[in-house]
Amino acid sequence: MTDYVCEAARLLLSSMHKHRHADRRRSSFVFTQPGQPPFSKGGGIAEVNFDRGRLLECAVYIRKHGAPHLMNLPVSKIERELILFVTENYYIIAHEALWSDFAGPYADNLSVEKTHEIVAALGASHFFRKQQVTVAFPIVPIRILDDYIGASFFLCASDGLAAALGADAGGFRIIGDTFPPIARWDGARQAVPSWLGVRAPTIEAARKVRASVLGAVALLPQHDERYMFSGRKIFGGEIIFRDKCSFCFGEPHTPPIMRDITIDSTNRYWINQLEYKFTSESKDDQKHLLALEYFYQAWTKDPVTRFPLMFFSLDAIFGDVSKATQAVVDAVSRVIGSEYTADRIRLLLHLRASVVHGGAPNVYESKKYHTYYQKYGKDAIEEIEMITATCLQQTIFPG
Repeated sequence: MTDYVCEAARLLLSSMHKHRHADRRRSSFVFTQPGQPPFSKGGGIAEVNFDRGRLLECAVYIRKHGAPHLMNLPVSKIERELILFVTENYYIIAHEALWSDFAGPYADNLSVEKTHEIVAALGASHFFRKQQVTVAFPIVPIRILDDYIGASFFLCASDGLAAALGADAGGFRIIGDTFPPIARWDGARQAVPSWLGVRAPTIEAARKVRASVLGAVALLPQHDERYMFSGRKIFGGEIIFRDKCSFCFGEPHTPPIMRDITIDSTNRYWINQLEYKFTSESKDDQKHLLALEYFYQAWTKDPVTRFPLMFFSLDAIFGDVSKATQAVVDAVSRVIGSEYTADRIRLLLHLRASVVHGGAPNVYESKKYHTYYQKYGKDAIEEIEMITATCLQQTIFPG
């Protein structure tokens, strides 16, 4: 890991320049010693101009060789995080850089001692060390009768949030039946019946875990209830606990389903299976989580948008690059049974292809949609919804 840190630091310092240029990204900031107020002794105002190509190279390198959670982040965010790292650690090199005038990159003009200090700071940062953030999501149309608290996620009723958060809540007094769930808030609040909490390296990773968990939850209702939405108003948002707490309101995490979903101790089997998959390094388990994520994305969409996402879910769980379509046909036939012949499944796949590859603007306008209805007497969208749910239930959570 030390070699990776040294190379990453070299790339970062090679991207940093004192002078502006059209190909450089300018960043002006106030720097200070750790724990000191702005403009205190040892601080000041600085400007660093980052060579765009070198900064991108550094971000890509760190994404590949750094901490595993970075693979969940887009390169552009890692670039921003690198600039923030420079801002927070500029005091290390300020004496040699701020009051000196040099034309080349910082890498060629800093002393060995200061370069080593930057390497040490980078190695101790979240770029190369595991970190954890806890994110809690208010869930409106789900009732938790028996709280579950696991290593990767928790599901709890409103009165169980404080216990589920434990030390992650820090010094905040938790009021679990409202959002935001902290006492020190004088603004608007929303009533919360249940919470989904996730412990993950980054907020982005936490949102992916949320999607997979709620994808599994979406498998619980019968088909006619899963996509039966009401006109009731629900809300979303998230509260993040990491040293300090921050929160925001946002889009609902579930659709406004007509009947609330109840989760109790009888659901513990699939919850435990899901918890295991989040810590497993098995490729099959990772495919299962991705399939659930697609299924969750489809849950909140209209039928036209939902249709291709169902196939993405099937491809994630059954797809084989070497066999392409045939792999999905064989797997679905094996799970669903003899009623769904290879020709029937293949027609659904051809319908998907006509939509995804531009043959029709949406599924209803494809000739193959009409053909399927004529041949089998059923709506192709409802068919693929049922097929996908059954395949996920029996493959990811057998029994």
